[in-house]
Order: sequence, then structure tokens, then C-alpha cells
Amino acid sequence: MVVIGNGNKRPRTITGIAASAAATVTSAAIASTTRIKRRGNLVETWTWSFFWMFLGFYLHSLVVSTRIIHSSQDSAETRGVAISGTSSSSSPVDSFMFSSSSSTNATAGKKHWCVVALKYLPKTTLKHFTHFPHASEILLPCWSYFMEQNAINNCGYFFHYQLNLSAWSRELIETMGCDIQMSVKGSDDILPDGRVVSLPPDDIQFIPNLYLLRPRHGYIRYLNDASHAHELRRKFVSDEYIQSQKGPDKPLRIGMIQRRDSRVIGNLEQIRDALQKAIPSADIVITDFASLKTVKEQATWFATKHVIVAAHGAALTNSVFVTQKTIVMQLFPPGYFWPSLDPLIEQSGGYAIQWYEKENDPAVVSATMKREDFDRAGKATFSPPVHEVVKPILYTLEVERPTNQRLKQLFGDFV
Repeated sequence: MVVIGNGNKRPRTITGIAASAAATVTSAAIASTTRIKRRGNLVETWTWSFFWMFLGFYLHSLVVSTRIIHSSQDSAETRGVAISGTSSSSSPVDSFMFSSSSSTNATAGKKHWCVVALKYLPKTTLKHFTHFPHASEILLPCWSYFMEQNAINNCGYFFHYQLNLSAWSRELIETMGCDIQMSVKGSDDILPDGRVVSLPPDDIQFIPNLYLLRPRHGYIRYLNDASHAHELRRKFVSDEYIQSQKGPDKPLRIGMIQRRDSRVIGNLEQIRDALQKAIPSADIVITDFASLKTVKEQATWFATKHVIVAAHGAALTNSVFVTQKTIVMQLFPPGYFWPSLDPLIEQSGGYAIQWYEKENDPAVVSATMKREDFDRAGKATFSPPVHEVVKPILYTLEVERPTNQRLKQLFGDFV
């Protein structure tokens, strides 16, 4: 996999760069023709025109004939490559859009590994991987890959020795039932193409695009199908238990998360009281999520709620454990907007809704702020207007029906 990245910008593949070069050269041919014609020298005109056009067509043919993984807006970003441990041949995997024939008899019974090797990547990736919301951007897509390959009972994760797995990441992988293997410090078992020579030669190695670990505003493909999230949830909490907690004969269960140190919701109790008044039968709890120490406890909390309200934060990574049509409302402090978890909520089968200040486009405001101001905004205590939090929840639950004017007042022009 050949990827060129630059900070938080979208990674550019060699294919994209070559295509841009071809377009640029072809444009230059036209521009040079126009410019030279003004000189009145027909020989020079045609000589330079043919030269630039030939170079443009050559680069274009190079793009078409070269087999390199590419990314597109539709598939978000290239997810990685799956390779055999016995050869350097690879096949691109874009957004895990596998067909049913992708798991063939040739790979049946073989072990599949998700290889997270940082040998050829910036050291900054180490810091991001330690924080489990960023690690989930690799761990969950690999789980989706295992699901598509019918390999959830024969899977493993191979990590570079410098990676420190958080307790959340380690418990997640162990409960998946996948093996964990680390490279040995000082060994040279990771080849330039990403293959790990110490793994069994007949195993299949999947190498995800580690540039996805870099924080960014782009759309993230965590999972290819909601059924993958539900299968993972069943590893932690059974459908029978969930049914006993929020079955048809049970009251609506609303969970609210209060953070301790940053992005504290100053009026969370008032929001709770307003929801209770609107839905008297609802069972509403406010939880200090730091008190839930294990992934199993956190997964059970998320799986047994109909509605979840929380400030944007790491705890919402557990949205992968929600049941179908669970409503998850994220609240963003003014000046801090990072909707990276909305795709996870939606891909897990939930409904993602948001609160943010309506005066300006929140994505533009956040993207144009100085880093220190953005970080400061992300730590601030804030109190959103109660009705602007409660009403969207009631509308999504269809407890109330909004007018168009009311929707515009609540959501502004930037939904």
C-alpha cells in the first residue's frame, strides 16, 4: 500500500498524484499553445503543443495501467490490503465492501490477522493508538473484516512492540475471541510491504490504513454493516438480558453521562427534569461513566438504553454496543465540534443527533480556531438551552411532531 499523508489532511495515493499531474500537464499543453500562438511562430507552437500533450497522455496511461490502491469520496478512505503470508501479492480492500464470494475455499479455515505495524509510520501514531477511541478506528474495522471473511472464530491482532494497548482495547480484543501477538523489540520480522514473517506462512494478513488514526473531521468507516456491531455486542451482553431490561413491557430507558473534568454539562439535572416531565413513565439515570471500569459494564449500560445523552467524548465509543434505533445525542461545547463518532453510532444501527450553537456553522468555527482555543473550548463547562436538547429527542421518539419553523429554530441551517 502506497499512501502519502500530510498532517491532518486526507491521505493522497500515488494514483491521485499521477492523475493530478496528468491533468496539470494537459492543461499546460493547452495554455502553452495559446501563449505561443501569440508569438506568431507556428513551428514553435506545434512543437511545444505535441510535447506537452504527449507527456500528459503518458502520465494518464501510467495511472490507468498501474495497480495501486486508491481512495475516493464515496468509500471515505482506503481501508487497507489483505495479503498472503507466503507472497508479496496484495489485494486492495476499500471500505470493507466485500462480496459474498470474497471468503473463498482458498482461505476457508485459515487464520486472519489484523497487522498493526508502525515500523514505517510516524511516531505520533503511537500516542493516538493509546487513546482507545482512536484505536477503535482500527480495531473495529478489523472486526468487520473478520466478520466478512467468516473468521471471527479464527482471528488475531498483531501489534508493533511499541504500541501500548489500553485496558479497553485489550478487553475488547480478548472478548472478541481473537489472539493478541506483539513483535519482539529489535527483531526485523516486518517486511517493507507490511508482512510479518514470524506469523504462520499460510495465514492471511490484513494491513489496515494506519493513517486513519490521525484525528480529522472526515467520515470514518468503522463497520461495514450494523450486524457486525450487534454480533460484537453479543460477545458482552446477551439479547435475552437486553430484552429483560428494555422489552416491550418495560418503560423507556434514558441514560445521561456526566463527565468529571472536561465538557461538563452544567445543567444536566434540568435537562433530566424536563425529559421526565415530558415522558413521566421514563426511567432516567445520570451516570458517572468513569465508575464503570470494564468494557462489559460499559457495553451493558449502552445496550440497555433507548436514549443516550452525553457530551462528546471517549465514552461514546461504546455506541458500538447500542441496539437498533437507539437514539444517541451528542452535546458540543461552543467552539468545539468533532463529529467523529456520529458514523459509529449510525453504522451500529443507532440514530445520531447533536446539539451545538446555531449562529455559525460549527465545523467551520472549529476548523478556523487556533489550536489552543480549540483545546480550551473542549474542556469548558457549558449549559445548552434545555428545550434545544429535549425537543429533538422528543421529535426523534415521535412523542411530538415539529413544525418546519420549529426545526429551523432548533437546528439552524447547518444540519
